[in-house]
Amino acid sequence: MNDFELYTHIKRDEVVEYFNEHIGVNPCSLCGTGELLILGDEEALVVIDHEVSVFNPKIVGGKEKGVFISYVVMCEDCGNQQFINAKKLEEIMDNKKK
Repeated sequence: MNDFELYTHIKRDEVVEYFNEHIGVNPCSLCGTGELLILGDEEALVVIDHEVSVFNPKIVGGKEKGVFISYVVMCEDCGNQQFINAKKLEEIMDNKKK
């Protein structure tokens, strides 16, 4: 199973629970009133793959490709969208469990 499948399916319930307790309780940073919702359904969450170039002086050409997977969060009032790095959120969640 690749990272994309892992973050869209397996972690769904844990991510939604953490999001609702710690992030979704805050108002939208743009409009200040709307509730933040993590996008998805009962089956999976919406994730975005961000392909980026990473500088690495040890390889020919100096750069390589990397992928960041993010969950999509949207304000229910103004539609502002934000992205939460999936691996970073997992690290935070793991640290809170300890």
